[in-house]
Amino acid sequence: MAFSKEWMDELKAKCDIGSVVSRYVSLTRKGRLLWGRCPFHGEKTPSFAVNEYDQFYHCFGCHAGGDVIKFVREIESVDFGEAIKILAEMAHMEVPEDKGMAASAESIRKQKEKQDRLKAICRDTARYYYSNLKLDQAKVQREYFESRGMGPSVISRFGLGASIGFNELEKHLLSLGHKREDMIEAGVLKVKDGRTYDALGGRVIFPILNNYGDVVAFGGRTLEKKPNFAKYLNTSETPIFSKSKNLYAINLIRKQRQNGPIDYMIIVEGYVDVISLHKAGFTTAVASMGTALTLEQAKLIKRYTSKVFICYDGDSAGKNATIRGLEILKENDLDVFIVSLPDPLDPDDVINKYGAEGYQKLLDEAKPLLEFKIEHLSQSFDLSNLDGKTKYAASAIEELSK
Repeated sequence: MAFSKEWMDELKAKCDIGSVVSRYVSLTRKGRLLWGRCPFHGEKTPSFAVNEYDQFYHCFGCHAGGDVIKFVREIESVDFGEAIKILAEMAHMEVPEDKGMAASAESIRKQKEKQDRLKAICRDTARYYYSNLKLDQAKVQREYFESRGMGPSVISRFGLGASIGFNELEKHLLSLGHKREDMIEAGVLKVKDGRTYDALGGRVIFPILNNYGDVVAFGGRTLEKKPNFAKYLNTSETPIFSKSKNLYAINLIRKQRQNGPIDYMIIVEGYVDVISLHKAGFTTAVASMGTALTLEQAKLIKRYTSKVFICYDGDSAGKNATIRGLEILKENDLDVFIVSLPDPLDPDDVINKYGAEGYQKLLDEAKPLLEFKIEHLSQSFDLSNLDGKTKYAASAIEELSK
């Protein structure tokens, strides 16, 4: 994708390197330079310098250096075009139309305006759900969070909240000036028989943020057992949210990157598992929200680390569909390790039963993907006879040959 010199000059002028780098690294001014700990290698003494006059960064430890575009490329593990898009988002600039694209500049502008409106609705919805926890009507939801060991600091960190009914949210958002049709498109309202209602009415709420810290969707858990009423429910696909392109709590990983490299990430299935692991000190845990891993998620993970622990529920990790998802991670040059949980425990159960030490032991015993696959193959054959053993050996060799 080619950009004019004038447009690039404007982008760089609006993306001051000090402001951009400070989104990822905690910087302190000393003289003409800004100093911090290098995000590209682990260090205790800051040797990473940002020169705002020359718009250049340099690490005196690992010798990484370059302009603001190079920084974004390296910190986000993206190519030049993706780095430009990230910077344009920061600068609130429209990316010029590629000649190969059919969409006009006007349609791109309108699309961005719509996305901004939907993000504003999700932001105000998250604040509303969070504030509901102080109300008497949210007593049951507060007790649920308390029973799961989620105190005020955890509730604040993850922005947890409560829906106290099916009509209150719409009234609140209308009072803020939002339009009903935008609420529906943002996924916070649904329509049935011509009537709108809170899509996650009566549930405890887990806001879902994107990589840039924008609230884009919600997960909800019902506290009542009702027929035809799903226990967990996510916001449907919207113009600003796709489950296959996001990971729950990825915004917290981005914040941690400011303090240095991320050694590894832990991928679990659910919101509560993530929160439980963070409470126990495993603060690089994210959730795939119950879906098979995708190429977009693999690329997102690759921005932050090259090592991944997969920690699905004890009865899930052996599924063929799951293994196919793990192959996507491997194909994107990620080192994949499988954490085996005792049946029928999930990560939250393990933390509650065995503590952080017990969970760390499971991480230490995690198996590389290939070893896990070979062991999983053995379950498909009868190894009590020669024919079964022969077929297993042939299948194992085929996997090894890949």
